[in-house]
Amino acid sequence: MKRSLRPTLTGIIAAAALVVTLGIPASPTYAAAPVRAAAIPAPPVATTFAMPLKAKSYTAVSYYGARCIPLPGASTYHLGLDLAAPGGDPIYAIADGVVAATLDGTKSTAGYIKLRHNIGGVTYTSIYYHIWKSTTRVKTGQIVKAGQHISEVGTSGVSGGNHLHLEVWKGEPGKATSTDPAPFLKSRGVDLYGKAKAVTASKAPKTCTYYVSSPVNFRTGPSTSYTSLKVLPTGTSMVHVPGNMTNGFIPVTVAGRSGWVSGSYVTSTKPRVTTPAVTTPTPASVTVKKPATYKAKAAVNFRKSASLKGKKIRVIPKGANVGVIKASKGVWRKVTYKGKTGWVHSSYLKKR
Repeated sequence: MKRSLRPTLTGIIAAAALVVTLGIPASPTYAAAPVRAAAIPAPPVATTFAMPLKAKSYTAVSYYGARCIPLPGASTYHLGLDLAAPGGDPIYAIADGVVAATLDGTKSTAGYIKLRHNIGGVTYTSIYYHIWKSTTRVKTGQIVKAGQHISEVGTSGVSGGNHLHLEVWKGEPGKATSTDPAPFLKSRGVDLYGKAKAVTASKAPKTCTYYVSSPVNFRTGPSTSYTSLKVLPTGTSMVHVPGNMTNGFIPVTVAGRSGWVSGSYVTSTKPRVTTPAVTTPTPASVTVKKPATYKAKAAVNFRKSASLKGKKIRVIPKGANVGVIKASKGVWRKVTYKGKTGWVHSSYLKKR
């Protein structure tokens, strides 16, 4: 749970919006951020290729292409490949190249490093997203080698946990087209799926069912300038064709009626509606069922508040016990881990 050569999370979503309107073109394009040509030297000719992460250290969790939105604010057309790995694991350059741009990550902005390559006389750009610090090992204009350690795995921006989002673009900046990193590298001797310790990604269904995470306007078009048909309450069910997004809005069908909603207000997990607890006497002969306890089904950010903008307390590792759910707020669940209470996204929890 939106690509251009963009410097911010807003750019990530906006770039996807350029290529994912009412249909997906075969080769999505991006508009490059302005960079003076003189500032970046020509990349060396790349003849060897390398893994972006250490073999058998990562799990392929999301394919390239159309997908159901995994988290509020994420894209429905994935312009890269997601490889989940422990935070701090080294990231390597996939080929010889030059560092074209860098950006440090924040809780709301996905940090990245962009490398430009000369492969068979054709310009390519590889981009490594969700890092925290972008210049601890490389800097803009630096020549790098295939397999060189350039950064570390992080979870900056819209992210459910530590992973590398890898993109590959073919063409000159300003008129490049996106390509699937997996077949691109496999044809050059690097098998991303074969070298993964697991592949848990799934292909997108024909339609995705979402739920409103908090009240949202149901509009006649893809922006706030369009008329609101009505306000959809939390928990409203919607049907969406994956891959379609414009200006961060997605077309959906609600009870047979078509319209648009902001992708920031949808979730694939039906929010739990909380009601006041009613206390009734329990006869001694009645067995009281113990409340369910939960564990993390994948590494997940543990936050102080029920929001992607909430301050991160730590990362709860896969399989860790978080006990019973103490409260719910939309798609967020309040739990306790190692003596501290905070919030995690419900899609990362499962019953023990």
